[in-house]
Amino acid sequence: MFCIKTILALVVLFVAGILFLGPRLRRWANKRSKIWFNDFNKQYLKDCKELFRPTQEKIFKCLHQMPEIRPLKVVEIGAGAGANFDFLPKNTELVCIDPNEYAKKDLLIKAEQYPDIKVTFEIGVAEDLSSLADESVDAVIATHVLCSVKDLNQSLKEVLRVLKKGGKFMFMEHIEDVNGSRIHFWQHFLKVPWHFALQGCNLTRTTNISIQKAGFSNVELDIFELDFKKVQLKLIGRQCAGVATK
Repeated sequence: MFCIKTILALVVLFVAGILFLGPRLRRWANKRSKIWFNDFNKQYLKDCKELFRPTQEKIFKCLHQMPEIRPLKVVEIGAGAGANFDFLPKNTELVCIDPNEYAKKDLLIKAEQYPDIKVTFEIGVAEDLSSLADESVDAVIATHVLCSVKDLNQSLKEVLRVLKKGGKFMFMEHIEDVNGSRIHFWQHFLKVPWHFALQGCNLTRTTNISIQKAGFSNVELDIFELDFKKVQLKLIGRQCAGVATK
């Protein structure tokens, strides 16, 4: 009887511990995950800076060709550490929206190098841009972030809502590899652990198709392969990039 009571007591203590510590452990794990992902993202962008640059120059060219709207009002979803600042015109008002509060410090430090760009940071998600009015911005940027949004179609609806008529949506995203390829197999095999390790990143998302179906008046989109040197990054070698017009 003593043994049974002891076992029952241990079970109760274990369950109570899970119930009591569970939320705290989840909050701690989420915090550590965000900090680690922010550090990973900075290193990833640093390592791939020159690889991304030709595509960035191409898609951001449209901002410099827009009619003389000054200040140019731009929203960047998932701005991270400000990897796209180099490509923005002077006298731009940039609103950076990111769910990771640990990205703010690095982003604002980077913004100090660009005195001609007024940068503000908001914690938020692409699915809910309610802080922005309908048809209130000239352009929206999303580079390597739509892979991680929970609801891609809702995110694109929000992009369309906040863009002015004729506004531009610039994007660069990794997408699912060609069906039957070795990379395609590994994308599906590693999809779940990759998702948990990298803040919801989806290896098999067909963002290119979703953008084409979202309701833009025109979509200019290229699909290409990036020759990553690191083996693990070859899983995101297939990319799409372009400009969509409302």
